[in-house]
Amino acid sequence: MAEAASGLQEEVDGGSLIGELTTADVLRVLGAGATGPILMALGDGPLRTKELTRRVPGYTPRTVYRYSGKLAGLGVIAREEEPGVPSKVVHSLTEPCGRELHDLVHAYADASLTRMNNGELDAHAWSSLALLADLWESGMLEQLNSGPKSPTELARGDHGLSYHQVNRRAGLFAIAGFLHESSSAGNGRSYSLTDKARRAMALVAAVGRWRRRYVVSNGGAGLTPREAGGLLRTILPLVALPEYAEKSFGIDIVPVDDGSSEREEVWARIGPEGQVIVCAAPPAELDVRAQGSVSTLGDAFLNGRCVEGLHVEGDQGLIQDWLERSHSSLWARLAEVSPTPAEAVAGGRDRT
Repeated sequence: MAEAASGLQEEVDGGSLIGELTTADVLRVLGAGATGPILMALGDGPLRTKELTRRVPGYTPRTVYRYSGKLAGLGVIAREEEPGVPSKVVHSLTEPCGRELHDLVHAYADASLTRMNNGELDAHAWSSLALLADLWESGMLEQLNSGPKSPTELARGDHGLSYHQVNRRAGLFAIAGFLHESSSAGNGRSYSLTDKARRAMALVAAVGRWRRRYVVSNGGAGLTPREAGGLLRTILPLVALPEYAEKSFGIDIVPVDDGSSEREEVWARIGPEGQVIVCAAPPAELDVRAQGSVSTLGDAFLNGRCVEGLHVEGDQGLIQDWLERSHSSLWARLAEVSPTPAEAVAGGRDRT
């Protein structure tokens, strides 16, 4: 781990330090070039460069070595040189940092990405992670959580993008399956979030926890309260809670342990058929209120159960059922993808 530890201070991909990598940055690293395939190839154990190149088809040895260097700079893999003539380099996942990143990406791929006939993920699957980073960073999720929006409406967001930039990105997000494009006479085009986009929040949440454990210093969280609130609003409509019809609940995301005073509130009501509806303002009466820090809520969300530090006032069963069903809807394997169970990220290693 000496190389991995020093790697945490090295420059990555054009000068960005590991301590400065945002969630979107991590997604872009995973979606760039040979990075993702290299990470997956090392899941079964250490590999020499020649063997690693064979396990990552479509890339030259030089490219594989260059992208493995980026992962080494992140502290995700270690590269050890074996003595001899010529010398040989052995690549391996670091423990626990690299292993956990591999496991969460592998679990997300099993749940939400389509594999080729040979079981591998193609370049389009990996590049979709870079588009997910752009979607997450653009602020469009927050806009679309309140309903379909036209390109003109999306361009009014607080993201600094022009209409033409928003229009182009929305088109790319639609091609990637994150947005649904529709049109109607007289109203033009509009975009809405797809279930694929909502399910992708599982990876965002998992990367946030990974950042908290291995990137963010001073006890900070991997996501800000505002980011965590946006993530929850995106995921809420995936779950049905018919036994709690007509009830409402709120989630209070309190300041994190790094001294920040930022907090966020998320409100939802449950319709007559059990559908969960995100509310822009708090309902007149809340039947249940849950409160916790970003880290606490992240662990509860990724583990699929209430955890220590999550305080619930009211019917705790509603929050527990919501957590369990959210976990199932996000990490359950889709019918058309790999049969490997997606349990790795569920919290089997509940590290602090």
